[in-house]
Amino acid sequence: MHRSPLVGTWQLKRFELRMAHGEISYPYGEDVTGLLMYDETGHMSAIFGSAKRQVSSEVDLAKAGANLSYDAFMSYCGPYEVSGEKIVHHVRMSSLEAWTGTVQERRFRIENETLNLETLPLVVGEGSPIGRLTWQRLTVGDSLF
Repeated sequence: MHRSPLVGTWQLKRFELRMAHGEISYPYGEDVTGLLMYDETGHMSAIFGSAKRQVSSEVDLAKAGANLSYDAFMSYCGPYEVSGEKIVHHVRMSSLEAWTGTVQERRFRIENETLNLETLPLVVGEGSPIGRLTWQRLTVGDSLF
């Protein structure tokens, strides 16, 4: 079995949305955090959001859950496939319910332990931005966040 160069754990360094006319926005702010994991069995998991996300002291889970915001946090997981410079995520579970059961396709490039992912045009409001995410490979002993 051929090991994909994607296998490993990656830490998010940058996430931007680029509109067709060139405007760039940062959906989770310029200070983002997150992890992306690909394993040898063909499964992946992504979790990311604002590094400035508010920490709740609420112990009642029903009340704490009411404070969840897609603008501050996103996660999804499922099997993946690699074909050339394209990766396909088959979303089995997502914090954004509309993504569950969808296929999310990305173009990828790895250079010097940096993974660059680019989405196809997304449906976000009235625009169709392209997401660009930059991830750094983690190795043994690296600290998280």
